[in-house]
Amino acid sequence: MTHEPEWARLIGGAGTGKTTELKRVMEAALPRLGGDPMRLGFASFTRAARAEAVARVSAAWNVAPAALEGEGWFRTIHSTAKRCLKVSSSQLVADKAGDLEWLSQAFGVKLSTTVDDDSGHQRYIGDPDVAAALNCWGLARSCLVPLEGVIRGLRTLDDTVPHYDRVVRLIRHYETAKRTDNRVDFTDLLLRFTGLRLDPEEGVYSVTPEGDLPPVSAWLFDEQQDASPLLDAACKRLVSAPTVRWGYLVGDPFQAIYGFAGSTADCFLGWPVKKERTMPKSYRCPKPILELGERCLRRMARGYFDRQIAPADHDGEVKEVCGVDDAVAAVDPSDDWLFIARTNYHAATMIAALNAANKPCRWVKSPEGASAKGEGLAALFSLENNEHVTGQQWARALPLLPLTDKAGRKLLTRGTKTTWGERYAEQYDVMFANDLVPLGGATEALVEDIRSGRWVAHVDDGQRWRNRAVKHGVKLATEPRVRVGTIHSVKGAEADHVAFLTSTTKRITDRSSDSPAVADEEHRVAYVAVTRARRTLTVINESRGGRKVNSMEVL
Repeated sequence: MTHEPEWARLIGGAGTGKTTELKRVMEAALPRLGGDPMRLGFASFTRAARAEAVARVSAAWNVAPAALEGEGWFRTIHSTAKRCLKVSSSQLVADKAGDLEWLSQAFGVKLSTTVDDDSGHQRYIGDPDVAAALNCWGLARSCLVPLEGVIRGLRTLDDTVPHYDRVVRLIRHYETAKRTDNRVDFTDLLLRFTGLRLDPEEGVYSVTPEGDLPPVSAWLFDEQQDASPLLDAACKRLVSAPTVRWGYLVGDPFQAIYGFAGSTADCFLGWPVKKERTMPKSYRCPKPILELGERCLRRMARGYFDRQIAPADHDGEVKEVCGVDDAVAAVDPSDDWLFIARTNYHAATMIAALNAANKPCRWVKSPEGASAKGEGLAALFSLENNEHVTGQQWARALPLLPLTDKAGRKLLTRGTKTTWGERYAEQYDVMFANDLVPLGGATEALVEDIRSGRWVAHVDDGQRWRNRAVKHGVKLATEPRVRVGTIHSVKGAEADHVAFLTSTTKRITDRSSDSPAVADEEHRVAYVAVTRARRTLTVINESRGGRKVNSMEVL
């Protein structure tokens, strides 16, 4: 008699402590696994989710992170399939320069990848027919649906998508090129691992799955609402191993916002679980903000159900303004702010408004802490104010400076940039402006410019950075607390204060009008945006200010 694993589903709304609960589950699981962390598999769809899980449990289990990721099975689904199939990295067609060069040569056209302005999804660009064919093929395989249906649906929204016959010819060429050069893409990994194939004309069919199954006893699948049918099939192959006894599915069906890439919460909700639990309380969102998020979801035509999540105990406020400048005026740069927009274009307008108001900000995807450029700017500012810097800090400033200025004056001695940092940076703990000529490779002209503040003319964005440092301090100028991003890029983030620009594009509005499924996803997108806020939410509704703009339905 075969043993059926016991499955439980955990539904975690915005700010309910899902990640903390998942850590608790993993800690409690270790004794049940005989104390062996290699018998627990953690699968996610993003490297960020995997990295966060590794960081949390490695300390709790006293296990090196490298062991969980290398010897163990804390991986993305694609990485797990790659390891099981024993595919080398050199075989993968990814988005590295060499991979894109191979792809361009295979088709005889120039191809690259970009992040779609509307969705945040990476897609191919370049030759319009080839790029569209590859994007259609990727979507068909992720959804496990016939290619013809995908093309028909996309052509109703965009008549530049090539006809089916043209796409089939291009995809046949792509698949032949991969076989000839022994290359596979990430979708191929999942198809081979699950024992599924998709022919451009014949559709989906089954073959024998490839790859050994990991010898784990329990699986935890995080952010499962983002699974596509193909990713879901890969998860189900993993749990078919005879060693698997139990597992957890974790996610929130109302944070499923990647339908354009084939994801659907139906996969998450379709597993035959024996237990289901909803996290009962949001520790992030106070009552006004949580209620607004629920109003966004209730507009859905399909799938809404009340999870009865209690709001956070602290106070909160929802405000409405008519323009980005109104929201920017209320920003104290020392506070924790998150500016959110539907598209990269609209996010860029928020960046521009914050810059115009001399308020330090950064893109949400920028690394935490000071950048190398920020450290270099701070070093030049310190030297201007007769403060000392270290050799390492001066080494950060050197790449920002030209060898000569626009008037032809020499600023740095020849060879300084290539040799100073690696040879001398660690030798000096204290350097003042007077030390730069004998020690730092600077000329007297550069030292004078640094002392007078004219160094800003030699550095990109120097004057704006200096203005911020003078007004708000070096710390905020170098490490801004105000972050800006698209809704898709901030998923998982939070802030005390959130400004949400509801303006969108005509293309999104038209697609929402034509498709109830797209409209429902836009309501979930709005929910994700609203529920990033811990204290105040400022809804920027430009249409209320008399402007004629396409706008998301929020208030």
